[in-house]
Amino acid sequence: MDLYKNLFKNRNTYNERLNMTIFVVNIFLILVHVFLSVFYFIAKHNFMFIANLFSIGFYISGLFFSIKHRDTFLRISFVEIWVHTFLGICSFGWDGYFQNWIFALLAAVFLSAYNPGNKDQSYKQSVIFSFIVVLSYFLFALFVNTVKLPITVNLSDNMKDVIFAFNNFITFAAIIFFAVTYTKNKEEKEIELLKNANYDELTGIFNRHGIDSIEYALKGKSYSIAILDLDFFKPVNDKYGHKAGDKVLSGIGNILNSFISKNITVGRWGGEEFIVIGNSDIKYEDFVNTLENIRKKIESTPYTIKDKKNINITVSIGSKYIKTSKSIEESVALADKNLYKAKQTGRNKVVS
Repeated sequence: MDLYKNLFKNRNTYNERLNMTIFVVNIFLILVHVFLSVFYFIAKHNFMFIANLFSIGFYISGLFFSIKHRDTFLRISFVEIWVHTFLGICSFGWDGYFQNWIFALLAAVFLSAYNPGNKDQSYKQSVIFSFIVVLSYFLFALFVNTVKLPITVNLSDNMKDVIFAFNNFITFAAIIFFAVTYTKNKEEKEIELLKNANYDELTGIFNRHGIDSIEYALKGKSYSIAILDLDFFKPVNDKYGHKAGDKVLSGIGNILNSFISKNITVGRWGGEEFIVIGNSDIKYEDFVNTLENIRKKIESTPYTIKDKKNINITVSIGSKYIKTSKSIEESVALADKNLYKAKQTGRNKVVS
């Protein structure tokens, strides 16, 4: 139950959205087989009625194991749909339109491509599934035209209309649903990959690559830059462990994130060093005041770590106003000189 409570609450990442998609797939297929069970019961087709009860059981169990065993579930679902298609054709012939279910297997191809693992493996799997889908359809057609099927269940015209409408509706609904879902989830995956490339996982702010990516916006303009270094951070890791250090770094990221505006950009430069950039629209005096506010906020924020012990961290900051066009790397080197002065003259201060 906790798994599905989290499933409905958290759909912000690609993997969470994919889990939600798998959940909907299970519900969808359960409802499909419930309808078919009723249809087969009315048609007095006991074998297919029992077969659909097994399918219902499989997809109900899928609600519990499909998320943790996604690829296995998809492959078994692929086989289940294929077998159901074949049995439907054997039972009602080509006029039952169960052959249209083979196109629903395209949905399984879409789902297999969702695999966030090895890209080449997902591509290979999709190609294999697609080949099986196309080959199966032609083999079914050949089978129907060469083998005289002993149709033991005769449907009334009304029943034929019902199964025709149902099979076509389900087939195209499945294809449309999975195609739309695949497109949406693929977009989310691309956004997530871009975010992972530009944002620091621990602190949630720009990483070095993300900072470098905004350099084009600063080209040819003056701007302000500052490098921040946590004071005596190494003893925190040595004394309390890296989990405590990570908690402090994450907290620093949250503080810096609260100062982001249209004129201020922040990021993690590396290790316990952070960077703050002010664009040309903010006066250098105001930029330095912002740095002072950041310093005070960091100094006054306690961190509860091992054995419920509270510690405070201070930060030394060196800043520089860049009048001429320079790369961020060059500007950081200039600001770093002032950071060195801050470290040498007592720490926990802003030197501009």
